[in-house]
Amino acid sequence: MKNLKKSFALILIVLICSSLDSLAQHGGGHGGGHVGRGGGQGGNHRNRGGVVIQNNRHPNKVIVRSAYRPNKIVVYHPYWGMKRNFNRRWVYFPRYNFYWDNWRNCYVYRNENVWITNTVPPPVIVNINIDNEKHYELKEQDDDIDDVYKTNDTHQTDYKPE
Repeated sequence: MKNLKKSFALILIVLICSSLDSLAQHGGGHGGGHVGRGGGQGGNHRNRGGVVIQNNRHPNKVIVRSAYRPNKIVVYHPYWGMKRNFNRRWVYFPRYNFYWDNWRNCYVYRNENVWITNTVPPPVIVNINIDNEKHYELKEQDDDIDDVYKTNDTHQTDYKPE
């Protein structure tokens, strides 16, 4: 019975992936996949709902990557720090406790008890040049985490403002 359930789940995933592939081939969906700062060039629509990767070492384990992961390795130069080079998705600013998302070009910050994702900077840094602020590029394992703020307590203790 367990094998039947696993087989059914795997078949369902394959069907979903193949339908996403057909959307990409026929021009369906909303724009291209995200590749770097180009804002949608690339034409790979599979990234819209996440990419399912078959794990050859553990065939019963399915890996789902973030829908925002670019198809190529990209070096990021955010508009607030054009001379900086980032290879990871998340940049954390411990002094003001907010994140910059290089994949989506937006800020993630706390407003009272709610975490907000916005292209507009948090109100606390409106008149501050954040290029001069201490920041940390989070680890590669955090790249596929879309809601990185859930581990904010760990980031606050691991990364100290100077």
